[in-house]
Amino acid sequence: MNLYERSCNESKLGVKAYQNLLGSLNAFNKLIGLITSNDHIVLSSVFCFAVVKYAKPFIETGTSFGKTRYPTKHLQKTSGFPKEIHDHLVALRNTLIAHDDLESIEPRILKFCVSINESSYTIPVSIAISNKCLAYPADLESACKLRDHVSACVKSTLDKLNSDLANVRQIAIAHPEQATTVERYRKNYGQEKINVGGSQLHLPDFMSDKWLNANQPDFTHIHNGFQYEELKVRRDFYGPERIKLPSGEEIEIVPNNPDIPG
Repeated sequence: MNLYERSCNESKLGVKAYQNLLGSLNAFNKLIGLITSNDHIVLSSVFCFAVVKYAKPFIETGTSFGKTRYPTKHLQKTSGFPKEIHDHLVALRNTLIAHDDLESIEPRILKFCVSINESSYTIPVSIAISNKCLAYPADLESACKLRDHVSACVKSTLDKLNSDLANVRQIAIAHPEQATTVERYRKNYGQEKINVGGSQLHLPDFMSDKWLNANQPDFTHIHNGFQYEELKVRRDFYGPERIKLPSGEEIEIVPNNPDIPG
């Protein structure tokens, strides 16, 4: 795997983490708005969704480039990221939400028996069994504490994703042969003439390119299929910047629109 492939894989991992964490944050905000409703089904459903979405990026999964998970190293440097809450949410997912752990909350069995002639021999005449399932936070303060943690993760993940996309660009500039080798799609949107004094770049609507519409699993042989949520993140590079090409030639990119951030 070359540098360009590695940087692309990090960006792919990052955008999935960002979308899942954003979904978790939206669910926690929804939960906070519903916390006084006493609607057990809705509250439990929203909370379970929030926890599962949060934990997804941090569960090891198999990929074409090996087993991986989203790293927490940079998250731990983020203000508002208590590691104990991170570990707590992932543990909830693993033991009480996505899986039933018999040891985390043990089902209890109670027998009602009768004895014969004061002997130690007893006959069960009734048996009761009880179980508890995790539902949702006990109060608004607890829900807000979890929400604030997830909110910090969303911001940090987006910051890293933008940094990863910048790294993809830098490697593509420094090592164009690596980018070309693994390139899966290319489209010519047309050419623009650049004047000696500079020209304003008019970007095409490439965010609606069909290539961005990835294939998704088709379950129509079982039922009518599913709706999918889509997320697109765009990172622009308008300069000011001086780029040295592999040929040694240098070009300069300077924004001629003062409203465009550098």
